[in-house]
Amino acid sequence: MTGGTIRNPDRLAAIVIAAFLVARLVFALLLGPGVDESYTLAIARTPALSYFDHPPLHQWIAHAAASAFGEGVGARLPFLALFAVTGWIYYRMTADLFGPRAGIVAVFGLDAAPFFFASAGTWIVPDGPLLFGLAAAAWALAKLFFGPGSGRATEWALWLAAGGALGLAGLSKYSAALAVVGVLAFVAISPGRRRWFADPAPYAAAALALVMIAPVVVWNARHGWASFGFQGARGAAGSGLKPAQVAAMALGEVAYLSPWLAAPLGLGLIAAWRKRADERRLFLLCLALPPIVVFTLTPLWGARGLPHWAMPGWFFVFALMGAWVEDAHVTDRALGRWGLACAGALAAIAGLVAVEARTGWPLRLLAPGAADPTLEALDWGALRDAPAMRPRPAFVLAQKWSDAGKIALALGPETPVFVISDDPRGWAFVAGESGLAGRDGVLATRAPDAAAAAARAAEIAGSLGPPQAFLLTRGGEPAIALTLIPVHRLTRALPLPYPGAPGG
Repeated sequence: MTGGTIRNPDRLAAIVIAAFLVARLVFALLLGPGVDESYTLAIARTPALSYFDHPPLHQWIAHAAASAFGEGVGARLPFLALFAVTGWIYYRMTADLFGPRAGIVAVFGLDAAPFFFASAGTWIVPDGPLLFGLAAAAWALAKLFFGPGSGRATEWALWLAAGGALGLAGLSKYSAALAVVGVLAFVAISPGRRRWFADPAPYAAAALALVMIAPVVVWNARHGWASFGFQGARGAAGSGLKPAQVAAMALGEVAYLSPWLAAPLGLGLIAAWRKRADERRLFLLCLALPPIVVFTLTPLWGARGLPHWAMPGWFFVFALMGAWVEDAHVTDRALGRWGLACAGALAAIAGLVAVEARTGWPLRLLAPGAADPTLEALDWGALRDAPAMRPRPAFVLAQKWSDAGKIALALGPETPVFVISDDPRGWAFVAGESGLAGRDGVLATRAPDAAAAAARAAEIAGSLGPPQAFLLTRGGEPAIALTLIPVHRLTRALPLPYPGAPGG
């Protein structure tokens, strides 16, 4: 069979999505919360209209999940389920545009890409809710633009559905604004779609989206626009052009997608550009290109970028890859071999990461002394039993925002954690510091940073006690060396860099 006819495509798509859901669940159970997840869970303990790093949706979900399942891997369950729903929406959108076979190829590729499998599809990060909102908005707009003729009520319903979905995306990450840019570009470029500029329905959809993201604006207005300033500064022009950073960003994106998926994705993108007269392809190009271009090129003049910033753009390229596979008449046998190879490679990578995270022996064997990124998933729970933590201190100070999340999860919500640095991130907006004057706590820092951290803590404490070494282990081997320093009589408020922060 050369492709084009699948006996029950919806059933096959559901099997693909369910199989990857099970695989992601196993992966989630094997790895503890990473640095970003620990930080999110700790910051989300206090519900707020929004938060410093990102809009609030994933923190709201994390707060509810932690209340139901605890502050551990169980809090990932809503994010796992949400990505499965996103996969189904994505399959239906692609199938509606290019046929069910293209839809199955697209959703399989999406699930098999390392970034979407692990980060967006499993972890407690804003990307999962963002992609759900983007997929739902794109599906509604695809039905509106390319579906069979519909009545006025249906047009209004689809516009409002798109507006609500974009509102959810805007409650997830600021980069959702680029999807709005893409929709506007498509309507402006397509002569037959420009009539929508004179129609009230899209404006009602925009109003709905703006109402939904109002908590983000209100929080920023109350806190000196701290979040907008933090994110906007990442794109600020620096000194000179840095093409090496662009190359590093592009290579990082290939790694996040995997080379064996990046190649067909690139071919699908090129093929779609050549056939952009087809409005279905043009629609997806308008959604895909703004994030890819903006975030890949921003490091040329700005700060070093992170590859996952461009992933919402690549998210829409999987559908174009499915369309390219259909146009190229790739046989089912060839697709099957490619699918098995992709799944096998993903399983090998995920398995290696899980073994390294739990034991550390692969790197010790293959590259002794190399930096181990999987240490981010190490459970710091042993910190509860450190002599310096008994009896439990009134507060704990950390030097790094990333370590503070690990400390907070280890000690539980009863022990407040604060960060003393010029980059406390969301810790600057954690309440509870005002009642700590005159009380005793502990400074917890990584051993190499102990001297600098102690000097900073000495500025706000009556005195510091003798440092105590504490070693976190993994698989019976040393993993992270900490220094714990008693802090006696907090004398004044923490120095904070954001004017809208408590005590700042």
